[in-house]
Amino acid sequence: MKCPAIFRNNCARTLGCNCLAAHWHRVLLVLIGLLLSWSGATGAELSAATAQPPPLKVLFLTGGGYHDYQKLAPHLTTQLHERIAANFTVEFGLKILGNPKFADPYDAVIYDVCDDEIPDAYLENALQSVRGGKPAVMVHCAVHAFRRSPKISEWETCCGMRSKVHDPFGPFTVRRLDSKSPVTKQFPEEWKTAGDELYQTISIDSKSHELLRAKSPRDGRDHVVCWTYQFGQGRVFATTLGHDMTTAATPEYLRLVANGLLWSCGHLAPDGQPAPGYSSSPAK
Repeated sequence: MKCPAIFRNNCARTLGCNCLAAHWHRVLLVLIGLLLSWSGATGAELSAATAQPPPLKVLFLTGGGYHDYQKLAPHLTTQLHERIAANFTVEFGLKILGNPKFADPYDAVIYDVCDDEIPDAYLENALQSVRGGKPAVMVHCAVHAFRRSPKISEWETCCGMRSKVHDPFGPFTVRRLDSKSPVTKQFPEEWKTAGDELYQTISIDSKSHELLRAKSPRDGRDHVVCWTYQFGQGRVFATTLGHDMTTAATPEYLRLVANGLLWSCGHLAPDGQPAPGYSSSPAK
């Protein structure tokens, strides 16, 4: 039914207004949808940016002769866990190295071992893990380990230094060589251990970055006691310090090893502090 002529113009104007209103209503709904979508995406991005990274998963490989690893291993892993966001799996013995993929579940491997012998395949698996990019931390006798293996020269290359013997246990003073390295930025210029074994440096790889040295109280020769290195694609932090609790119980040593572990994993800030999210382990 048509509108009477008298109302026809008014109807046209009314219908035009209604169409215009409907158009702007649709535009408004689209804008609201876009705003909600943008807000949700931004919230997700902010949530991801502020999320706590998971703790590092670290394999602590230990055992062998000449040291009280039953005491050192739980002490070091507990103290490191309190200082940085890292959880440790402790393995006594070398059996785990029989699996070529032994390091796959972990972010890094700490070698605190003192075995003279090792099957060739086991050592090759360890070398390959570092060569392939797995961060490694070499503690004390790890630098002297596997001396009876035909692959010993490859292991020494992996460590970044060659050493065969050490001074008798006793006190000595450690000097900082690099105050700008984040690993040693907080380490004292000079620090004295009440007792440790000073490993004698035969040679150190030209690509090793020396961090700490100590002068032998016995013959006055200088020896490198801490350095960083890259073996293949893997970062290596190494220290020959830490024979027993005399050194291992000190806060300076624990911070040094904690920083070395973080550095090897790429989570140590330039100022020597843990990168955001890695300062300590969250409560379980």
